[in-house]
Amino acid sequence: MNIALALDVEHDKQAYKILDEIQEKIIVKVGYALFIRYGKELVKNIKYRGFELFLDLKLHDIPNTVYNGVKAAVEVGADYLTIHTLGGRDMIEKAVEGKDGSNLKLLGVTILTSHSQDYVNYIKSQYSLQDLALNLAKEGILNGLDGIVCSSHEVKYLKLNIDKPFLAVVPGIRLTTEKTDDQTRIATPKEAVLNGADILVIGRPILQSQDKNQTIKKIKEMIDEARA
Repeated sequence: MNIALALDVEHDKQAYKILDEIQEKIIVKVGYALFIRYGKELVKNIKYRGFELFLDLKLHDIPNTVYNGVKAAVEVGADYLTIHTLGGRDMIEKAVEGKDGSNLKLLGVTILTSHSQDYVNYIKSQYSLQDLALNLAKEGILNGLDGIVCSSHEVKYLKLNIDKPFLAVVPGIRLTTEKTDDQTRIATPKEAVLNGADILVIGRPILQSQDKNQTIKKIKEMIDEARA
């Protein structure tokens, strides 16, 4: 079981201060804001500190453009990279081709954790939220993706209905299920692990903690409790 810290801060100095405080060599997830501002220099510093790099760029474009994006992610040393499964089969296949020969793990985003059934109605899908996530996830895994990003609420259902093994990467993790922000479908570490999560993406509970190492230790204890 891995913990991925969602490094959702605005400035590189703030990011480095947080990473220098953290003793555990967990995965570090970098999104648009930091990557657009600081790019390769940020990536180099994260890798230099001994962390695995998770580029959460959610690539969604024509197949060849995504292929080139994946190749670029390999070149900068990314360990994980997200693409949107809504991009379609051809795009997914080209993304997988782009990481050929590398250790990069390609992760398919299905339905964002901020979305509810209202989103499914918005795109006028005939499927429920759960079944839409399953269809997208299945297409991704069967066409070569290493894992799926989905909410804790879908993990068990996906693992029961997709024959091929895959990494389940679960955001929306909170230490309590009391809703305090924009995430709609949240879960505790224990709940996510019991549902079948392999990587927990955790941002605010760690970033806002006065003692980040103690918080990470507490999260690991919750994970161990779920596994016991």
